Amino acid sequence: MSMLITYIKRAEEAPSLSREQLRNEANAYGNLRATIMAWDSLAKDSRNKTDWNNFAKYVLKEVQEMAEKIKEVENK
Repeated sequence: MSMLITYIKRAEEAPSLSREQLRNEANAYGNLRATIMAWDSLAKDSRNKTDWNNFAKYVLKEVQEMAEKIKEVENK
C-alpha cells in the first residue's frame, strides 16, 4: 500500500497534465490493479462462508485504510 500512496502523492504534487503526473497516476493504477488481481486469486481459495466472510472483512479493512491514506494525501 505504501507504493500506491507514494504514487498518488507524487501525482498530486506534479504539475497538472505533466508527464510526471500521468506517469505516477499510471503507476498508481498498476499498483492498485496488482492488488485487486491478488485479492481475486485469494478469493478463489475461500472454501466456505466463514472463509469468505473473513476474507471480505480483510479486504474491506484494506480498502478503508487505502481510502484514509488517499484522503490524507489529497488534503495536504
